Formats: sequence, structure tokens, C-alpha cells
Amino acid sequence: MDIREELKSAGAYPTGPVSAWPEIRNESLRNTYGAEQAERVKASPGVEHASEVKTSPVKMARGLAKSASQALRYGKVSEVIRNERYDTCQACPAFIENSKRCSECGCFMEAKTWIGGDPKALCPLKKWER
Repeated sequence: MDIREELKSAGAYPTGPVSAWPEIRNESLRNTYGAEQAERVKASPGVEHASEVKTSPVKMARGLAKSASQALRYGKVSEVIRNERYDTCQACPAFIENSKRCSECGCFMEAKTWIGGDPKALCPLKKWER
């Protein structure tokens, strides 16, 4: 089969910023993973999230150095611990939803939650349990 034929969806090539997958497949994935994500997040509905990073670039650089040191020394945590940490972040008022950053340290939490080591040294608000 020609590779171009594999890109067709319902017999036509996609145009513009759309997926080559049929819409029903996209809906199925959204429903599956959207529900899974919502199940993991324990945020209360009234949590007001931050909208911008509060810390200075110098403090962000220091935090990055500290996080890099922890990552080199301890490696990464298991997926279970990472998910617990990320869920805690998502429920925190300091979490910036659109960029997935912490307003207190400026870190990108999808990456930082994987870092092993002392959780109290990694979370600026000391909210991570493990």
C-alpha cells in the first residue's frame, strides 16, 4: 500500500490543522483519557489557580540547578509517585493550568514531578508527600 493512502481518512486527505484519524477515534481517545485524567485529579471545583509565575529568573535558575542536582543524584521516581505529585500540583492554587507550571518556582511540573530525591526540597510549598 502506498504511504499516501494510509494518510487518508474516510477516503480523503486531511486539510488544515486536523488529524488524519476519523473523528470517532479522536472522541474515543478524549473520552478515555479525559475521564482517566479527571479521575486522578482531586482538585476541589472552587480552586482558583495562579495565572503567572511570581518568582524572578535568578530564583528560577537556582531552582533549576537544585532540581538538576537532585535528578543526577537520585534519578527518577516511579509512575505512581509521579502521578501523585502531579495530581497534588494540579490541585494546588500555585499551579498555572495553561502552561502547566508552578507560579512559586516557575518549573514545568510535567517534568519536575519525575525527579527523585527529597520531595520537600523539590516542591517550594512542601506539598509532596513522597
